[in-house]
Amino acid sequence: MRLRTPNTLFFKTATTLVLTLLLLTTVIWGATAWFLLLPVGKQSADDLAALIMLSAQTWVELPPETKSTFKNELLRAHQIKLQPPTFELTQSNTIHPYLTHLLLQALEQRVGSITSIGESDEQQHDGWLWVDIPINDETIRFGFSSSRIGAKPPALFITAFIAVLLLTITTALILAQRLSRPLAKLSDATTTIGKGKQHHKILLDGPDEIITLADNFNHMASEIHELLENRTTLLAGISHDLRTPLTRLKLALELLPVTVESGMQSQMVADIDEMEQLLQQTLELARGIEQKEQQENIDLSEMISQLIASYQAAGATIVWQPTSACFCKISPNTFGRVFTNLVENAIRYGENKPVTIKVSAADENVNITISDHGPGIPEAERKAIFRPFYRLEQSRSVTTGGSGLGLAIVQQLCNAQGWEIALVDGVDEGTEFRLTIR
Repeated sequence: MRLRTPNTLFFKTATTLVLTLLLLTTVIWGATAWFLLLPVGKQSADDLAALIMLSAQTWVELPPETKSTFKNELLRAHQIKLQPPTFELTQSNTIHPYLTHLLLQALEQRVGSITSIGESDEQQHDGWLWVDIPINDETIRFGFSSSRIGAKPPALFITAFIAVLLLTITTALILAQRLSRPLAKLSDATTTIGKGKQHHKILLDGPDEIITLADNFNHMASEIHELLENRTTLLAGISHDLRTPLTRLKLALELLPVTVESGMQSQMVADIDEMEQLLQQTLELARGIEQKEQQENIDLSEMISQLIASYQAAGATIVWQPTSACFCKISPNTFGRVFTNLVENAIRYGENKPVTIKVSAADENVNITISDHGPGIPEAERKAIFRPFYRLEQSRSVTTGGSGLGLAIVQQLCNAQGWEIALVDGVDEGTEFRLTIR
């Protein structure tokens, strides 16, 4: 199974910084080792090899009575032991580039073939490293303490690597958080505004650019909220002012003498009802996200069955198989408005064919699909149908009923609740809407 990485600004920024800093650290370490540590190590190994060879040559040239003094002075001044090879040596287990490469190379350049640098199993020689130097048909064993080398590259490398790694990750996380936190706050605020909720002023600290961005966003959010309030007030006023004369017209029609043609009177009443319905839907669109409703833990299957029953009683053919209890914390009135809009849409344009409703759960979401068997929606107009007052030219025209506000109201209510409404692609016949409740 392929591992999915988070597609967030914080993760991508942190990953980029970590990899960049680790690469930079690797380059610095490599350059330091090549141009500084390696030359210093070579010089140190060369000095030690020269001292050992000088001591060996001096040893073979000294008279016997001065050799003991020379050996003691060599140990005191340079921490180097000198003695004949009287004990067995074992391969040194010390992993040290200085010993395994630099010192051996320096000695071999002066002597020829050096077997290796070894250790003794005897307790009195514990902590000492030995090398045999052949000179003038004689083999002299030189020993030096492992502490003489001092540096421990493996331990140094591991310690430094862990320290750099931790410092790099910590620095990258701090920088990534400082970059992504303001954007995350702005993103949350944008989502809040998109749902039509009251926006609280964002207070950000940091660079001047971030503070200016937050101030501009707060100003923009305030203007948007003011525009929404003005729109709602305007549409509510227009609706109220237009309903009054419409009510008077309807009353006047009722008071007309019986000599007026009944068919004309009925048509006028129908036109007035259509205008009132259009005003009502326009007002719902304006107030859809303004209303605050308490959420409740509702059994969706039972609620859908109750809503469907009223349509079936009115003669609509709806295919619906109740499922087991499916509880969701939702606003019941909002869900009812969304569901009835979608069902009425399917009935109106389904050409008197059955409407199919299904409910399924997936990934902590509940999916409700509503399908009809009508003419469907052209591909080029699938995105436009959620726009207010948008109507298709053919089957969804004014003559078939429909103001072009139903789906706009549905989408607005879904956005306010954090739900998703979408057209399902790849349907062979008719139209299928999917409502996803999170």
